[in-house]
Amino acid sequence: MLALLRVTVMLIAIVSPGPAVAQPGNATRGLALLTNFRDSLPANSGNALRCVSCHLENGTRGRAMPWTGSSSRYPRFRSRPGYDETIEQRINECVARSLAGRMLREDSREMRDMVAYIATLDALPRADRVDTVKLVGSAPRGRSGYAKSCARCHGDAGQGLRAVAPAVWGGGSFSIGAGMARQYTLATFLKHNMPFDGSDTLSAQRAADIAAYVLSRARQDHPGKERDWPRGDPPADVAYATTAARRAGKPMPPPRPLLRRRVSPDSLTQ
Repeated sequence: MLALLRVTVMLIAIVSPGPAVAQPGNATRGLALLTNFRDSLPANSGNALRCVSCHLENGTRGRAMPWTGSSSRYPRFRSRPGYDETIEQRINECVARSLAGRMLREDSREMRDMVAYIATLDALPRADRVDTVKLVGSAPRGRSGYAKSCARCHGDAGQGLRAVAPAVWGGGSFSIGAGMARQYTLATFLKHNMPFDGSDTLSAQRAADIAAYVLSRARQDHPGKERDWPRGDPPADVAYATTAARRAGKPMPPPRPLLRRRVSPDSLTQ
């Protein structure tokens, strides 16, 4: 009887499955998700943007926040959350902030696929940094500049034109918690990438003015944004007040018009 029990235990050990092993991501499917995020993952999308609305040419354009070399730089410390982030956490930040959406499970197939695509770009040379446009913009001047240089693609009301150009304000655009909601970040992007059919034709001041106008318009809120930069060191162009900066006596930015959030980000900082 004892011998039979030993055999039974051995058989159970042999046939019992071990811990699940995550399958490698599919880079082709990852690119499809990054270029069609809203259609592919509607439950996680909170606006009309795609990942490649900002990371142009599938994340390879050197002047548009490229993904080249990104995968190998993580985990890394980032001051906005205040801790070492993995590449999965960084992608989820973009989902919650730029796409105003709901974060994905970090071990999900979709996340693995997106990480796999970004990892393929590590083989490409890293792009040189572009000159940052650190200028104060004039929203009234920017309004006329927007009408002349931007409205034909992004719409008079910033709503974007589907299949042509993304929304730049309103419920269909990035939230106030996104990097693009910062004056210097948006002005730099505009200077080096817009208009799409004539990039690098805007002067630095004109780009700063258009950025100031675009960022003066209402956009979705980002819950929990007051907990960003917990060390009290937000960049000068951050669009909102943070608890740590207030505690440190830093000057607070003027309030911006906000729209109610469509989708809860379900973030770790909520």
